[in-house]
Amino acid sequence: MMALQGIKGPSYRLLYGNATEITNLKKEAMRRNFLQWYGVKPVLVVTEPELCKEILNNKDGVYVKPEPSIVVKKLFGDSVAMTEGEKWVKLRKLSNHAFHGESLRNMFPDMIASAEAMVERWKHYEGNEIEVLEEFRLLTSEVISRTAFGSSYLEGKKIFEMLMRLSSIIVRNLFGIRFPGMSKLFRTSDDIESEKIEKGIHNSIMEIVKKREKEAKAGEEDSFGKDFLGLLLKAHHATNDKQMISVDELLEECKTFYFAGQETTNTLLAWTTLLLALHPEWQEEARKEVLQLFGKEPPTYDGIAKLKTMSMIINETLRLYPPAILLARKVSREVRLGKILVPANVELLVPTLALHHEPQLWGEEVELFKPERFSEGIAKATNDNMAAFMPFGLGPRICVGFNFAALEAKIAMSMILQRYSFTLSPGLCALAFSVSLIKAFQKLWWTPTRIQNLMSRQGIRGPSYRLIYGNGKEILNMQKKATSRPMNLSHDIFPRVHPHVHSWIQTYGIHKLLFLGKNYLQWYGPKPVLVITEPELCKEILNNKEGVYPKSKPSDFLKKLTGDSISMTEGEKWAKLRKVSNHAFHGESLTNMFPDMIASAEAMVERWKNHEGREIDVYEEFRLFTSEVISRTAFGSSYLEGQNIFEMLMEKPLAIQKLSRGQVSWNEVFRTSDEIEADKLEKGIRTSIMEIVKKREQKAMKITGEKEILGSDFLGLLLKAHHGANEKQRISMNELVEECRTFYFAGQETTNNLLAWIIVLLAQHPDWQEEARKEVQQLFGKQTPNPEGISKLKTMSMIISETLRLYPPANLLVRRVAQDVRLGKLLVPADVELLIPTLALHHDPQLWGQDAALFKPERFSEGVSKATNENMVAFMPFGMGPRMCVGFNFAAIEVKIAMSMILQRYSFTLSPGYIHSPSQFLTIRPQHGVQVFLHSL
Repeated sequence: MMALQGIKGPSYRLLYGNATEITNLKKEAMRRNFLQWYGVKPVLVVTEPELCKEILNNKDGVYVKPEPSIVVKKLFGDSVAMTEGEKWVKLRKLSNHAFHGESLRNMFPDMIASAEAMVERWKHYEGNEIEVLEEFRLLTSEVISRTAFGSSYLEGKKIFEMLMRLSSIIVRNLFGIRFPGMSKLFRTSDDIESEKIEKGIHNSIMEIVKKREKEAKAGEEDSFGKDFLGLLLKAHHATNDKQMISVDELLEECKTFYFAGQETTNTLLAWTTLLLALHPEWQEEARKEVLQLFGKEPPTYDGIAKLKTMSMIINETLRLYPPAILLARKVSREVRLGKILVPANVELLVPTLALHHEPQLWGEEVELFKPERFSEGIAKATNDNMAAFMPFGLGPRICVGFNFAALEAKIAMSMILQRYSFTLSPGLCALAFSVSLIKAFQKLWWTPTRIQNLMSRQGIRGPSYRLIYGNGKEILNMQKKATSRPMNLSHDIFPRVHPHVHSWIQTYGIHKLLFLGKNYLQWYGPKPVLVITEPELCKEILNNKEGVYPKSKPSDFLKKLTGDSISMTEGEKWAKLRKVSNHAFHGESLTNMFPDMIASAEAMVERWKNHEGREIDVYEEFRLFTSEVISRTAFGSSYLEGQNIFEMLMEKPLAIQKLSRGQVSWNEVFRTSDEIEADKLEKGIRTSIMEIVKKREQKAMKITGEKEILGSDFLGLLLKAHHGANEKQRISMNELVEECRTFYFAGQETTNNLLAWIIVLLAQHPDWQEEARKEVQQLFGKQTPNPEGISKLKTMSMIISETLRLYPPANLLVRRVAQDVRLGKLLVPADVELLIPTLALHHDPQLWGQDAALFKPERFSEGVSKATNENMVAFMPFGMGPRMCVGFNFAAIEVKIAMSMILQRYSFTLSPGYIHSPSQFLTIRPQHGVQVFLHSL
């Protein structure tokens, strides 16, 4: 029944269910709902926040507490933690009275006295190692004894010791198999031992109860006391039958609080101490707050309520190490939970720990200790998603003692911080190292194996994941092999530029039905990369209508080149920067740039007079030309002024090119010479850009109040946005510098390569060179090109489009899956990277015909739509969707102007020295330049 609704899970195995698997395998935080089995019992594990809230709020009363196992019942009995209905309401009312408001205030002095006794003992350990978990066990036991039972730890010591032994037996048997009726036939040694302990606990609590009853004065209302035991005794002796509780109920409530009240706060204090020892900066922040509020005096009740930093630390500790790591419920009748029809008696398990460590709820730094998450409270930290943070449960059955635990923890930590600083013992450092190893194991092996198996079950194959390096070494070797061989003057460059993609599509992506999409899975280190070439899926990813396919996070090296600019950022910041860029590179702004583009092109062809009849490397010439255009049009300067920036930008990518994405970065351990060099260049670029920015601002200062003096070019628009009155639209100086840096590089790199490949293609195809020349001469003659004429260059547009098809600037488009998503028929887990190889699509014979590798501009004679049969994915040299490159119109005009002025003056042929060697960089570059002979017309 469940399988028909898409609920899958490990198969049920006769008698044992999945108990053996659960015991033996390491558990990982699951991000989806799935079905598992405890013996013959079906358990639906639910991690969808909305479904978790529905279950725990239980508005219709259908999600009840499951019947506890025999061993658990020995610890909690039929107490408020386990019972249901009217009995639960009656017991909950008592507990609410005991652990809220005035009752908590009355407990405060006893908590202070217990904490003072603990720190007094610690004087004997100053400068020495101390086991604080044991110390906190004594503290919390003392607090419970004093506040709830009016006694002392010594009086209740026997109870605590027996409870610890009983809990150990429960842990041993938690996932054990219990067959109905079998326990009546034979009893294990644990069964016999637990019964003895249970009777012992019962007798010890009864002694405390009888002692209190004897002390009570007959006829006095408060004679039983105002603490937890007193309230229970009043309820036991009440005249109202509906409110009266039995002796058994009284004993079970005492037993539950003795255990739960001690265990919860003990572990919370231990984890808080561990985290503050690991993060001395937060330890110091907490200490400052405590000293500001209390000095060296004991904490006060009102002061404890003002401990904001302490509250943040405790909340973050509870997020990382929640007391209630699993919340269990049972379906009392058949019910529809979200879209799932769940039959009666199925158990529901909400893994709190998985939700608390879910990157989709808490971000990529979910495993880090960051108390600042809670600086504006829990609601803000969770984006009002209650299921993201529920260390004590959620809904009407939230743990009644959470305020008691928080108050006790704040008192204890305050008094410790007043007196001591603390660091981890070397012994515990070894434990922390072991935890790190476990996390590394999960990241480097467990998660990749799980994802590879998940995708394999859906028919997605690929090269096997290899520990640490993934497929990095294979990719590097294939690239080296492809580029080591000389290439003839062919434009079938896909096997050379992306040899691994070309090979693995053929090996792993060919489906029996030979459908167009050939998708496969590869690995960059431990990072899964799903390579997508199915057009419909590519469109879905790039259009990103649901916002689930954001830009992938750039590598550290790439980030040094592009920063957090418009090409990399997301959300509101991207929208803000995109608005500025749209204004800068469209419509009237482009028209205003036209004269500067003409002047730059005239300067270039003027230089070429010295090379007439001789060889010239046009790739280098186009680098100077595009740099000059950017300097003039976007920054109101010249190439000479920005020369330092361009030269550093040329040097910096060389370091990036050396670092294959398939390699694992160890930059947290040591830094390579490339990383050191890249850092120096990054600082140099920033300094040079800031000089240009300051120069423009100083110029604007001379004419106060005239906003337009900042200029209408790209830099001017960025400065206006930086100085804007609207805070939401304002950009920071860092954002401004990063946008400048990105455009300096991308604006030059893209157009430079496009012009170089056009020259190669027209030199190889003189017929099309002549066609383009005729068109230019018909429109402009020997005159300088004009904006109106540039827009009429149909043959030139065809040539540019075909060049962009064969040598696309954006030859790889990368996105990331932000959450588990269904992409077509594929279920893709969160954090998988998606790679769309534009080059593969541009060279696909099924999209472009068998002559896909040939230069045939006539494909575009009726426009791009007709050439692609309305299939947008077949042609996307600048990307597609909302994140399409904003500068494509700028590049097209620049190229048309340059080519028009070259064709007016020269014909050109390839030099015999030209080596055809397309090389994968951030774009596709001619590795050895483009050498041609110029022939003056």
